[in-house]
Amino acid sequence: MVALDDLGLSDFERLQQRMGLASSPSKAARMVERVPAHLMLFDVVHIDGPVTDLPCTERRGLLEGLGLAGPVWSTPVAIVGHGTQAWEVARDAGLEGLLAKRLTSRYELGVRSKAWLKIEVHRLADVVIGGWVPGRGRLKGLPGAVLVGERCEGLLHYAGSVGTGWSEAERACLAELLRIAATEVCPFAEIPPGAGARRVLPPLVGEDRYSTRTRTGRERRTTTRTGASWTPCYSSTR
Repeated sequence: MVALDDLGLSDFERLQQRMGLASSPSKAARMVERVPAHLMLFDVVHIDGPVTDLPCTERRGLLEGLGLAGPVWSTPVAIVGHGTQAWEVARDAGLEGLLAKRLTSRYELGVRSKAWLKIEVHRLADVVIGGWVPGRGRLKGLPGAVLVGERCEGLLHYAGSVGTGWSEAERACLAELLRIAATEVCPFAEIPPGAGARRVLPPLVGEDRYSTRTRTGRERRTTTRTGASWTPCYSSTR
């Protein structure tokens, strides 16, 4: 299920507006008109009986033979081969990535098949840490996530939070750097959402890897690159 934007591209931020409305039928009905959902049919598991044991290519042939196309449902075109070119097109079109399937694979119900690979398009951005959120459980006493921003016209604008991509040693080192940079003043031009965040002076810079941005410019599905580390850069505060 997707929600499409004005260009016909899947927009997860729009789709979120249709979620969690089961307890409010009237609001759900209004949102049907405001944000129509679209069903993308990528595979088939049952036609006059199970077809899950058939190879991917045969299931795809059955699906296309059904001719399923309508105002709010469709069967997207599948690309066979040309993986590199398909990835480049997805990147240039602002899509999140590709789902690559082995042509001989069967449909495995209820599991993440190793024959299906999600290949995400990642974009990079230079960011500055302006705060952090304490971790829980095994991360107690360590940063669970950091709040990052991007500089524009002399101001630090909140761009999202990052909570993955570090080894335990890197997270412990980051905790010490954040402790040294602690402050009571919010460095962001706007106060980030959420409670319990700690504020820090913005001398720590790094490189984020993210999939897409929301309409407000915030990064979604964010992580640091493997092996990347946060670097103290005190000249940024001068």
